[in-house]
Amino acid sequence: MKIHKNTLENFGYVYIEDVYTEDELTDITKEIESLTWMMDNVPDIQKIRHAESALDDDGKPKMTGNGVKVDYIYQERACSPILKHNRKLVLGKVADEMASTHPANVAVYQTKYDFTCLNKYKNGHKYAPHTDASSFSAITFLSLNDEEMVGGDFVFSDYDITLKFKNNTAVFFPSWVMHHCTKIESQNSVRYSIAQFSYISYE
Repeated sequence: MKIHKNTLENFGYVYIEDVYTEDELTDITKEIESLTWMMDNVPDIQKIRHAESALDDDGKPKMTGNGVKVDYIYQERACSPILKHNRKLVLGKVADEMASTHPANVAVYQTKYDFTCLNKYKNGHKYAPHTDASSFSAITFLSLNDEEMVGGDFVFSDYDITLKFKNNTAVFFPSWVMHHCTKIESQNSVRYSIAQFSYISYE
């Protein structure tokens, strides 16, 4: 895992390469294949995910892809490879590096609650500019095949910062920062993202 710290005038964030090991990716890939079946065949799954999505002025989801709230599927986190392995993005070394990018980010140590969504984007899908209703967001980018991804880039919308899609990378940032996913423009590629939303609690 390679962590790159970034500090701007208004906020700090970390960009992470090689998030998961080969064994962890194998576990997560198998789970994504199962959850994809649910997303594609159980309409209520998408409704629940869109209920967590940012909305436009007409009350419609800004995310045109599909998704599932992973915590909704399992009673115990230990049953999910995603929920088991993604803890590394909000704890330990990653949290320490995040806290050091900006004075406000020391609040990462006060995040006591979080939930995770798995998002799926195909050709023509995107996520319009939005902020998240949480304290910190960690987004991991994944693809299950070797098809070249056209589009699907992560952008900090109000800044000149674009993170090109790269498999098994992540960005960890304050949730108030406006961001979006550019439209997928490749016919055969599917872009997955594991989105973790952490909340500050002083209890």
